[in-house]
Amino acid sequence: MSNDQSPDTGPTPENMVSYSEQLLNISIARLTFLLEGYGEPRPGLGKDLAEEFRGLRKALEIAYHERANLQKLKGVEAAGTAPELDLDAARAEIGRRLDRLRAARDRDGIS
Repeated sequence: MSNDQSPDTGPTPENMVSYSEQLLNISIARLTFLLEGYGEPRPGLGKDLAEEFRGLRKALEIAYHERANLQKLKGVEAAGTAPELDLDAARAEIGRRLDRLRAARDRDGIS
């Protein structure tokens, strides 16, 4: 039997952002459900709300972190693998430094 699905290659930055957004949506839905029933007093509601707020905060942190990682990776890809060197500026700087060394030496050639 053949399986037309490709093998799982593991988490990618795009998948991690998607997963973190799903986690955030789940946390928001659970908190909304608790807040809708907030008018009805029941034992443990305060504790449940506090736990959901902590969960929401953690989900927000994860989503923000994964989005930042993705942006960082996209920035690295857009910039290329290595920045281009300005050889003319480097040559000019070397010339300036050599000129300063020549000016600093005495008659015997020792600085």
